[in-house]
Amino acid sequence: MENVIALEELEQNKDVGSEERKTQAQILVGLASDMLLFYDEQGSAYAKVKVKNHHEIWPIRSSDLKLILIGRYLELNEDKAPGGQAMSDALTALEAKARIHGEKSNVHVRIAETEDAIYLDLCNEEWQVVEIKKEGWQVVDESPVYFKRSRIMQPIAAPTKNGRVEDLKPFINFNDESDYKLIIAWLLSTFKEDSPFPILTIQGEQGSSKSTTTKVLRALIDPSSLPLRALPKDEKDLAIAANNTWILAFDNLSGLSNPMSDALAKLSTGGGLATRKLYSDDEESVFQIMRPAILNGIDDIGKRQDLLDRSIVINLPSIPESKRTDEKTFWKEFNSKKSDILGALCTIISGALARLPTTTLASKPRMADFALWITAAEKSLEWHPGEFMAIYNSNRDKAIDQGLESDPFATAVMELIKRNDEWIGNASQLLSEAARFADERTTRSNAWPTARSVRNRLRRINPALKKKSILYVEWENKMSKTLKLAIINDDKSKTSPLDYDEEKTSSLLKVSDTKANDDNDDNDDNSSLLLLEQEEDLVL
Repeated sequence: MENVIALEELEQNKDVGSEERKTQAQILVGLASDMLLFYDEQGSAYAKVKVKNHHEIWPIRSSDLKLILIGRYLELNEDKAPGGQAMSDALTALEAKARIHGEKSNVHVRIAETEDAIYLDLCNEEWQVVEIKKEGWQVVDESPVYFKRSRIMQPIAAPTKNGRVEDLKPFINFNDESDYKLIIAWLLSTFKEDSPFPILTIQGEQGSSKSTTTKVLRALIDPSSLPLRALPKDEKDLAIAANNTWILAFDNLSGLSNPMSDALAKLSTGGGLATRKLYSDDEESVFQIMRPAILNGIDDIGKRQDLLDRSIVINLPSIPESKRTDEKTFWKEFNSKKSDILGALCTIISGALARLPTTTLASKPRMADFALWITAAEKSLEWHPGEFMAIYNSNRDKAIDQGLESDPFATAVMELIKRNDEWIGNASQLLSEAARFADERTTRSNAWPTARSVRNRLRRINPALKKKSILYVEWENKMSKTLKLAIINDDKSKTSPLDYDEEKTSSLLKVSDTKANDDNDDNDDNSSLLLLEQEEDLVL
């Protein structure tokens, strides 16, 4: 109807002076009069468009919206296409209308979460979504939330209600039942848009089906036309990748650089990832994005403690040749079961939503929201109460041990304290003492800190040191910074400065009150105590 009106107006303007005639750009804007224009938290403009019997959401600058406008224009102008400049002008006008007159709305990728429901975008041509509530789940034709799609996102067949989550077992590799349950827990975490995600780290030798297991897990929730990715070179590329897909899957990794380890930690728990704004050379855009991620590789991939503390680490056994299946048969069988497995996950999520408000944890790990969510799902999974936390805590402890073993400085510090019970001195002295437990090649490598970086290094490994019953504190005055490491005995609190006197403990400072790179380690006059503070613990 709107197209007919626009055509009538065009005909009426033929006899009017050129200054009053509608330009191509004006006609294009008129052809968008039925579209709902809005913008997201990043300021990007979108249009909700009626296509056949459903609605679609497209960025105003997308090629998809351009094609829709061109199609409408061709219907009015006997197959004569609008000019490129006219299209650009029209899109600029529509963007302005969206930003000035439209409402700010959340735009989701694959998964959306509201107060009482979780939505999964099936990415099919009908733009259907799965709606999961505590009462159950169903496929709905009209999504109550906005989803955007990228070119790489592939459709998911609608889930069915006759499957079991155990149907996944033949298609993934795992060592034991505990590792299988951790994989299921990670899958369930990917449905919680607003909660931090543990990073699933899959490790194993060649022939352990790392890549296939990764592909299967991604294909259940967020299938993609791209093969598994190589790791981006920097945070900017990671932000772009995260903006265009839900599950990030990185294949065949061999270690992580410190900056990338930090960026992945941000991605897991919701830190800002910075990149350049589209169509701008100098305007920076910060994406507050959380995404589920899978990393796989042969070696120990994550080594920094802050990343390991956010990870589920699965070590895969090798698969004997006698148990291998050809690719064609494997994927045919998996695809025949995929809808059943997804339906089983939806049923479990429905039960978890019902129990979440009354679920509690005896103690909260770093990824407390994730732990609470899976604990709420235990009954639907037919797991024993508390079973998940026992498995999860064991996995975290092993991951922390893995990180310590791969850190020669941490290993040397633990050996030093093991032999001395207590050590007090400055950073240079600690390096000298710890070097007795490392070879010269190690102390000359990048794995060994400098005197100026010792304190930051100790702060990073401090959660792991605590689990090994080693207390780390530091104190300073204007001229010096002094470090103390000590074994925590049963009769000494993990959150007290041990045997320091009242005068030294009277002035507590946070790490943020000092400059991390302002070390002066020439002496160890212990004037005022500096206790490290993180999360609920006073002392790390």
